[in-house]
Formats: sequence, structure tokens, C-alpha cells
Amino acid sequence: MVFNYLNKDISTIVEKRDAIMNQIKIEGKQGFIQIKSEKKYGFSNKKSHFGGYDIEGTVEIKIGNYYVLGELWFTTNDMYEFYQALNKCYNTLQGIATFINYETSLQIEFEFNNLGQVVIHGYYREKPYLENVLQFEIESDQSFILATLNELKTFLSQYGDIS
Repeated sequence: MVFNYLNKDISTIVEKRDAIMNQIKIEGKQGFIQIKSEKKYGFSNKKSHFGGYDIEGTVEIKIGNYYVLGELWFTTNDMYEFYQALNKCYNTLQGIATFINYETSLQIEFEFNNLGQVVIHGYYREKPYLENVLQFEIESDQSFILATLNELKTFLSQYGDIS
């Protein structure tokens, strides 16, 4: 009986850990963008020709009354480059950091100013070849960005050398 409770507790802990390691949440004053990794292709065997490993996942965007949940393909290299740029902007409180996946269905751009304010804007297209697009803008500041950087670091830590 005790082992059943322990196994259940361990399963819950593992599920929570996996959820944390496989998602990145970007929060702002009016909403959030969350990227989740669902399936990893070629991990530890074969790297993507785009760099890193191919990931099939989802993107969820909630800004005010607007909401989208869609499919997203990206690479660990896309995330690594974004992490490097975002970390630099966060530390200097200036510049622009951009995430864009290789299909160009999602673009997120962070514009920093030296007062710690950040404007996050971009777009999501369910099918890159169609004109249907959700354009968004979120006001944010450096206090929101640290959590995103930590989640990116945790996400990337699974992949070791991803270049």
C-alpha cells in the first residue's frame, strides 16, 4: 500500500518535471505566449539540417480577448539562438531579441529599453502559406523576462551541445 502511494507521488513529480522542462512561457501585462515541446525527432542520433534537433509542439497565445492554440515546428537551435539574444538584451536592457521558427509560422520580437520596459510583438500563422495571421503586442518589463530565461535554460539543458 505504501509503495502505491510512493509510485503515484513519484509519477506526479516526474510529470511535473517533464512539463516544466518541455515548455517556455512568455508573460506580459495583458497575456502570455506558451511554447510546448510534444515530440523530439532525432534526439541524440541525428541533428536537423536547420541545426539542433527537430521539435514538434504547440504554441498557445492569450492576449486580452484573443486566443490561439496551434501546431508549431521548431529546432533546439532556434531556441538556443533566441536564448542567447534574449539573455544579452536582458543583461544590457537594450536591443531586440527575436524568436522565429524555421517555418516562419511564429515570430516573437522583444524590444528592450534602458528603463527595463519590454514590448513583445509578433505574429502566428497556422499555415505559413495562408494569409490568416494573428498579430500581437504585449507590454512587459524585465521582471517578467527572468522566468522566461530560466525556462529556456532548463529546456535547453536537456540537449547538451545543440549547435
